[in-house]
Amino acid sequence: MRRGDSGESRLMALLASLCFSIPTSAFVWFAANRELAFWQGYLGSGWLWGSILLFSVVAFASPRLFPSLIGAIWRVIHRLALGWW
Repeated sequence: MRRGDSGESRLMALLASLCFSIPTSAFVWFAANRELAFWQGYLGSGWLWGSILLFSVVAFASPRLFPSLIGAIWRVIHRLALGWW
């Protein structure tokens, strides 16, 4: 733990991360299920909850890494949506 990272600041980072990780996880889960529906496949809700939990663990363990991770995911989503790969 870094000197300025108290337990309280990590919990606040975890709570703040939920505002970003839940919509990101839901968007990726819905998009994946939309593509899998073409092939008669489906990702269960466990995958959604698992990704939210994974984002929460990353936000708690490394509050400085989490914004970069979410930003990278949204940049990929944006590129895919515009067809720029």
